[in-house]
Amino acid sequence: MIKYIFFFLLTLGFRANINAQDGPLPDNAEIKKVLSEIKSFRETERKRDSSLAHPLGSNKEEDFLRRYNFYKSADKNLSVIDTGKLSYADKINLILLRYSLEDELSDYEYKWYLNPILSDAGFHTELTGMGSAILGTKKEFENYIIKLNDIPRYVEENLNLMRRGLALGICQPRAIFPGYESTYEQHIVSDPKKSIFYKPFSKKPTGMSDADWGGIVSSGEKAIMENAVKGFKNIKIFFDTEYLPKTRTTAGVLHMPQGLAYYQERVHHYTTTNMTYEEVYQVGLKEVDRIEKEMQSVLKEVGFTGSLQEFIKQLRVDPRFLPETADQLMKEASYIAKQADGKLPLLFGKLPRQPYGVEPVPADLAPIYTSGRYSGAPIRSKRAGHYWVNTYNLKSRTLYTLEALTLHEAVPGHHLQISLTQELENLPDFRRNLYVNAFGEGWGLYCEYLGYEMGFYKDPYSRFGQLTYDMWRACRLVIDVGIHAKDWNRDQALKYLAEHTALSIHEVNTEINRYMAWPGQALAYKTGELKIKALRKKSEEQLKEQFDVREFHDLLLSEGTVTLNIMEMMVNKYIADKLMTK
Repeated sequence: MIKYIFFFLLTLGFRANINAQDGPLPDNAEIKKVLSEIKSFRETERKRDSSLAHPLGSNKEEDFLRRYNFYKSADKNLSVIDTGKLSYADKINLILLRYSLEDELSDYEYKWYLNPILSDAGFHTELTGMGSAILGTKKEFENYIIKLNDIPRYVEENLNLMRRGLALGICQPRAIFPGYESTYEQHIVSDPKKSIFYKPFSKKPTGMSDADWGGIVSSGEKAIMENAVKGFKNIKIFFDTEYLPKTRTTAGVLHMPQGLAYYQERVHHYTTTNMTYEEVYQVGLKEVDRIEKEMQSVLKEVGFTGSLQEFIKQLRVDPRFLPETADQLMKEASYIAKQADGKLPLLFGKLPRQPYGVEPVPADLAPIYTSGRYSGAPIRSKRAGHYWVNTYNLKSRTLYTLEALTLHEAVPGHHLQISLTQELENLPDFRRNLYVNAFGEGWGLYCEYLGYEMGFYKDPYSRFGQLTYDMWRACRLVIDVGIHAKDWNRDQALKYLAEHTALSIHEVNTEINRYMAWPGQALAYKTGELKIKALRKKSEEQLKEQFDVREFHDLLLSEGTVTLNIMEMMVNKYIADKLMTK
């Protein structure tokens, strides 16, 4: 999974996906008109927040209603467009624009905006990302301090949403919260220099006068102690005295208002298909059975005579596959990433300009975070993209899965795909900043499979690690539906994932918490990967000697992040065009 869909931006509404149209506009007049209206609406919202001194955005219920009414009207205007008269490019634009709008409408109609937290993220966790900003001018520092001073107001508005959610039964399961306190308690400090928000003040920019710098640091320290710390204190008080005592004890979303209807809508959103959750469940069972047979072949190869569960139990504690230090883990991940860099020209004709680095997961998130993620950066920012590796609880970070993890999160997975999308000059801007999980996560999982073509997984244990990651995503189809539609409890889900994969028990726990908190998202990976593999097989079979894997991969990435039906349309056109020129 990636951190590209910044949760902080999601809580601010549609502004994360639809922004100013600096790139090329669609040909169709109605699509162009709607995008222009969205741009005007966003500018009005920005000016409104500015006039209210709300640089972090306004998050009251009336704000969500106002946005909902606007986006509903925009979607209605798009719904009457005659798609038969659209160009190929505008068919894609229309599908993706409506996809984005429909997500916003669902968020309001099912009142999910009243639940702005996940098991490992929330409205507050992305605030800390401000501390990584690279600032250089007096104005940039002043704007940063203004944001710090806005934290208590921003926090209180989100806490009020959560209070309303509690009253309506729209909240997260209590079972996911052990360890969650790390996301706010680490930011309650007695010395501003110990705050993550102090980082931009740690070094004076070149060319700034001592007098200006002294005033900036003084104002920054005051903003941290009086407002940033205050906001996180209020979060702790809220969780301790209001949320945790009252939130639900059930696991699945089916126990919430309109729960099953909401879950089916999420299945549609995250798979971008019309599959029912029962159909998804059956695909999962079939994949679990297929992958288990491949796992058994590895057991035979290494001469293990026990059961699959016994082999998995042994792997989890075998010191050969556990890093001794955080530095060892980071160096191994970096080495794999650099090896992958060197293999990219074998499989891709076009590579991104934006570099990426390898960093540990931030300490405040690490205890409840997954083994690794991709943290993207805007293409014009002063930061590169980053592959995050979790160095917390080293006994849970298995080296036999590290190749698959790296290929998914760094290259040729998320960094390559997301950076290329941002660099595509033929796309309207809203598509450069869009992320469709079925495509992005399906691509990441497909890239784990590409490791075989890149020369990875030479060792049977790393091969078992790749199969474990494949099985993990297959299990998600079973477990996610089990929790949210079949009323599985947490223990059932834990047992299923622990018995079928060699993920560490710590990772099994954080994964199940994530599925409970984020209905449907876990379905995207395997659904997207199966579609990509099916389309590659179709291309190979129909094009035969004309098939070029570099050309095929460049094609898949040429339109940015897309729904699976768009991807199929792209591949069908590619095959037809190739055969026509034979």
